[in-house]
Amino acid sequence: MNDALTWQKSFASAVFSQEDDIVIPGLGGPISAAVATAIYRNNVLEGFSEGLKNIYGAIFLLIGEDCFREIANAYCRAIPSLSGDRNAYGDRLPAFLARHPLTRSLAYLPDMARLEWASHEAYLAADHAVDNGLHASVRLVESDYPLMALWQLCQHPDTEEEILDLDTLGGDRVLIARPQEDVLMRSVSVGEASWYRALLDKQSSDQAAAAARMTEHGCDPMLYWASAISAGLLVQRH
Repeated sequence: MNDALTWQKSFASAVFSQEDDIVIPGLGGPISAAVATAIYRNNVLEGFSEGLKNIYGAIFLLIGEDCFREIANAYCRAIPSLSGDRNAYGDRLPAFLARHPLTRSLAYLPDMARLEWASHEAYLAADHAVDNGLHASVRLVESDYPLMALWQLCQHPDTEEEILDLDTLGGDRVLIARPQEDVLMRSVSVGEASWYRALLDKQSSDQAAAAARMTEHGCDPMLYWASAISAGLLVQRH
């Protein structure tokens, strides 16, 4: 095996290890290898943890700083970044939350994380339309839980504490997009969600209209079309 590749693997193994006696190979200088490794390990984990916090701010508020830090560190060790772009890191956190012992009983968390990752992707998306005219930033997140109510609660953490009855409020379908500078999110009906889902699956406008009518009888897909064009989420092809 290539010596450089062997060293890189040893380096990564030491940085993400939880064992104090595993150190970065080849370290020298006045600071011991164990201390130097600990400093480097802390800086790496702290950097990735802060990056995840910037993306998953609502999750941070919902579970608290200590729990979030423990989960972020565990995530970084289990799923190290494979990209030099820190913005690309964190896409597997929703599934990780569903399995982690500290959060797997909070069934709504993975969907909230999916919403936040979709918002992150929408913010970074290219400013152009895809083949069927839909803006590249458009995302749709569907859940059995009231995601928009939870999201809005997290946007105002300093207000008086509010208790949400997740069972009473029921499920939600959230449209996410960034047609201009800001990411927009709103709940949509069953029919509109089906319409957008079909377009996201690269189906034609006629197929999207049929999907909407199938799931919500009496809906008017032309209203979805007009609203999408007005909001800059759809470019009408001629």
